[in-house]
Amino acid sequence: MRNRPQRTNNPLNLRFAHQTEAVGKDKDGFAVFPFWEAGFRAAHAQIRLDASRGLTLAQFIEKFAPPSENDTENYIDFICDEMRCGPLTMLDSLSPYALAGVMAQMEGAFAR
Repeated sequence: MRNRPQRTNNPLNLRFAHQTEAVGKDKDGFAVFPFWEAGFRAAHAQIRLDASRGLTLAQFIEKFAPPSENDTENYIDFICDEMRCGPLTMLDSLSPYALAGVMAQMEGAFAR
């Protein structure tokens, strides 16, 4: 059985925000993309947008995966371990492609 990221072609579980290639949203408000690559392009765009806002990695993850819905501290720890950086690392110093790949792992996008 496919999980949400797989069903919606949305590897980071982005909320629907009228993303360029989104074709709608699911019943819980997550964006639906026509294919996997479109979902990753939206993820990269979101990371670049938040990087341009001067966010640190921790600030980005806290916004992206708020404590009201996630174990945010665990999320930050996982990303920092995988990216070999700290929570105060400026988002614009990280590759949006590498970060999206690690976040997709955390979101379960590659689960079987």
